[in-house]
Amino acid sequence: MLIASSSAVILASGAHLSTTELAVVPEFVIASLLVVMPILTMSGFYRQHRHSATMPGLLSLLPGSLFGVGACWFLARGIGWLPELPVTTFPIMLLIMLTLFVGARVTALTREVMRRNRRHAAIASQGEPVVLVGLGATSDLFMRAVHQGLSPYKVVGIIDDSMESTDLLFHSVPILGSIRDPKPIIRKLMTAEELPRCLLLTETVTHFDREGIEMLRNWAEAQGIKVRSLPNLTEEQPTFRMGGNVATIDPEDVLTRPQKRVEMQLLRDTYRGKRVLVTGAGGSIGSELVRQLASLNPAELVLVENSEFNAYQVDRLLGRHFPDVPRALHLCCIRDRVHLQSIFEEHRPDMVFNAAALKHVPLVEANPCEGVLTNVIGTRNVCDAARSVGVKAFVQVSTDKAVNTTNIMGATKRVAEFYCQAQDLITRDLGCDTRFFAVRFGNVLGSSGSLIPLFQEQIARGGPLTVTHPDMERYFMTIREAVELTLVAAAQGLRSGDDNGRIYVLDMGQPVRIVDLAERMIRMAGKEPGKDVKIDFIGIRPGEKLFEELFDRTEVVQPAGFAGVSCAIPNAVPMSRLRAALLKLERSARSGDEQSVRRGLADLVPGFGGALPEAEVRPFPAPKPQPAASRQLSRPPVEAEIERGKAFA
Repeated sequence: MLIASSSAVILASGAHLSTTELAVVPEFVIASLLVVMPILTMSGFYRQHRHSATMPGLLSLLPGSLFGVGACWFLARGIGWLPELPVTTFPIMLLIMLTLFVGARVTALTREVMRRNRRHAAIASQGEPVVLVGLGATSDLFMRAVHQGLSPYKVVGIIDDSMESTDLLFHSVPILGSIRDPKPIIRKLMTAEELPRCLLLTETVTHFDREGIEMLRNWAEAQGIKVRSLPNLTEEQPTFRMGGNVATIDPEDVLTRPQKRVEMQLLRDTYRGKRVLVTGAGGSIGSELVRQLASLNPAELVLVENSEFNAYQVDRLLGRHFPDVPRALHLCCIRDRVHLQSIFEEHRPDMVFNAAALKHVPLVEANPCEGVLTNVIGTRNVCDAARSVGVKAFVQVSTDKAVNTTNIMGATKRVAEFYCQAQDLITRDLGCDTRFFAVRFGNVLGSSGSLIPLFQEQIARGGPLTVTHPDMERYFMTIREAVELTLVAAAQGLRSGDDNGRIYVLDMGQPVRIVDLAERMIRMAGKEPGKDVKIDFIGIRPGEKLFEELFDRTEVVQPAGFAGVSCAIPNAVPMSRLRAALLKLERSARSGDEQSVRRGLADLVPGFGGALPEAEVRPFPAPKPQPAASRQLSRPPVEAEIERGKAFA
């Protein structure tokens, strides 16, 4: 008001501004404040939010401003109090007032929009990358919701019906091509920095070109990419119901955090043209490893699987989606050292992923000899065979259950980590080329025997859902996320030349309470926890802990130097001691001596009692931590061990 009234007097007088007119400016300004501000208050002017810069909001400023300026005119000229003021002062004052009012609101709104856009951009960058199939009014509404941060998705491309819109932009998102010619679209997506997680159909499948959509769906299935109908704009917890029964729940929908993303070009550069061998190739992790590796154009995939059915399934998957990728399938148990060695000598792989394992905690707890023969002796066999043929990299798939473990399964995986670490330190000490990595992560959503299939089956029966303990919590990843980060960890590990003896630990966010996961799945099924479906607590099973940890108390933790992964550096167990202990464990396991097996694991794994009586527990004393740069493999000068390493090298 101060600016409007004083400026109006000066502008109205113009070149004829005199000392007389200047003298009345202070009186007019004070009068305007005393008259106009109460009028604006009574008109509801100050109840308008400063961000209300819409046309109706701006028009609501006009009545109070007109009445206030009219009152000033009546006071100054109507009753003759300030006759020195020009008549044009008052319309100018009205225009200045409206300009300032509107300008203040537009400025405030602009700042708010910019702040909101920055927040939405940050949210969108963490969203699930998707490609829209179809371009129309539905796509337009969905894109607007995405840009406003109302959707958990990030649109990285659009596929149109038209052949003429390729390479144009729609809401700043590129149109990749036409569904009638999907081959160029697939080539673009395969060379992109990041593959989409999902294809969202904006229309029914019958709306699109039949051959084009079929080719696109087949490609998406081969890449592990979901194909869905366009969800509600703000959908975060979709309801899964089909014909009154609970439909298949996607594990990625259960995960409450955004999934980690990887640098696809790094994976292509690392695995293209390589011969890769995968043990346990038909299991949950193994089959996903095989699928992702096949998409990276390896020279050959060698599949080692003990289960006939799993081997048949993974071979069908490769034959359907990757017929041009050379592959060899071997029915072989990693316990069979001779057969395994012959496979390695036949194919001489460049890279090896050991995903074969017994992983179910209660089953391994009840069968400790079998757990040792597969998880420990089998891993030793694969490691030794890999070194004997000079593979470039060996990757051991481990678990967070190996950390401060209280169960046989975790202890066996911990010993497998020790063996890989010792092999990698031998590589450093002898100047060999073969690198050994262990990659540790938590529970995998959607794997065989995991919670999602169990809970889904229980929900379909009407409950109850069985949870071991109200406070039980676990780290969770999707299969795809775990495998992608495993491939990245191996690729980055090969780039770092002298970081031997490390374990890569995948970032899984915060642990999730199992009961919260159960309630979330019940709600996703459109039911109410505790009312429609009950949750029963059945007690902790043998060998289980209430919570899992990512790092052992004796490990040094360091950043890995790339996103989504950290490094754990355990205290090394001497290879000579490991080999002797493993031979003893193998004899005990093959003879079925469970107590000797538990005692042998307790000797090797610090803090693990193996369910032995307290007097029988003899934990292996952990050596004092040393700086990473000066840490050397501590082993006695055993000539046979050196000769073995040289022969492998």
